[in-house]
Amino acid sequence: MLFVSYTCTICTYLLLSLFGLSWITFAIVRVTLLPFNIDQLIGSSSGELTAIIHWHNLGLIIASAIAAAIYSFHIETLHLFVAGIVCVSAVLVSHNLFNGYLDTTPVNTVNPVKLIVRVLCYARKHKYPENRSALTYWEEEAPSRLDLGKDKYGGPFTEEEVEDVKTVLRLIPLVVICAVALAFNEENTVGLRLEIYGCQYPDRLDLSFCITYVSIIFLHQFLIYPCFHKYIPSMLKRIGIGLTLIVFVNILNTGLSVIGNYKFGQTFHCLTAFVDNPSTTSNRQWIIFSNIIDAVIWYMYIVVLVEFILAQCPKSMRLTIIGLWFCIWRLKSTIQFALFLPFLHYMSPEVSLGRGFYYLLTQAIVSLLLLLIYIFLAKIYKLRVREVEINIHEIAENHTINDIEQEEEYWRKNPMEFSSQSTDIITSGYQ
Repeated sequence: MLFVSYTCTICTYLLLSLFGLSWITFAIVRVTLLPFNIDQLIGSSSGELTAIIHWHNLGLIIASAIAAAIYSFHIETLHLFVAGIVCVSAVLVSHNLFNGYLDTTPVNTVNPVKLIVRVLCYARKHKYPENRSALTYWEEEAPSRLDLGKDKYGGPFTEEEVEDVKTVLRLIPLVVICAVALAFNEENTVGLRLEIYGCQYPDRLDLSFCITYVSIIFLHQFLIYPCFHKYIPSMLKRIGIGLTLIVFVNILNTGLSVIGNYKFGQTFHCLTAFVDNPSTTSNRQWIIFSNIIDAVIWYMYIVVLVEFILAQCPKSMRLTIIGLWFCIWRLKSTIQFALFLPFLHYMSPEVSLGRGFYYLLTQAIVSLLLLLIYIFLAKIYKLRVREVEINIHEIAENHTINDIEQEEEYWRKNPMEFSSQSTDIITSGYQ
């Protein structure tokens, strides 16, 4: 009996370790996969980059749809285990087959966090530029004021590195604000022990979310963008529209929590009480409407935000910013529960208008404040525009080399014509 108990304890700790390892692996793959796919499309159009982001998000949506199907059809564990082995094998085989066609060159050899810290420390110690001697300019070519200053004038960083750090420091507040605002886009709250406060839907129609999201993709890519691309607002404005929609949803939930106090609104009483054993709503129309709103927010907010991060963030720091975004995004349940914790401990569900009303009202106010902060940050944000330097001499040299190589290849393929032409040249020389 003691041996059985000891074995069960070991198995429990082993399962917990494997569960933690799987979550760490999942986080690493999710953070690394998108920048890796973007690096394979160097020089591609913005439409192709957007398509990669859509495919990246569709993977998570398809996974949630499969999970809902497993829950609905009660698929056996053995079948799931076999399907998982097949998927992992397919990934490994495809990786071995296409490894030669993928760009696996390291993006950078410098730690981005270390670079940011070094630049900030140097800027704090050297508030004023160092005096430069005129003798340093006695050269054949005029040196770049900042790039060559790395070796001669005391500045240990290039102009590109300094601009990268400035861009990241401007980008981090926007990413944090947007990620935190996304935490307040739910009509329920999950506790530390996975207890649910608010409305929960065991028969939640995830299929409506998937269909709506895919429909929005096709509608935007094949109708709105080709016909009305001149009227599409900028990325920052679209992110602001998504934040406004989140505020609108919170205000709507606050109003529904008031309706839940009356008999005709008992469907939404779960929003009013906000207890750990909530009633399940039977209003399928509301479930479908909520899923449609979530799909619109997902497309207008999350997809555009990730696209903006990839467009503005320096290539060497993409993993860091995407990792920050993903970390805060996965902690959204914890952030939301931290806001709900004072209402849980110091407010009874039987108070006037219900505990859920005051919590949802607070959530709406917080999301509105985040929207105002975002508007302020978006107005002062300076877009990073990378200047592409065109070297005319290098272009001409490459063009000449290509002409010579093509001519050599032509004469190599036509040796008879080359020999006859050489004979004619020799004969004409003797004449």
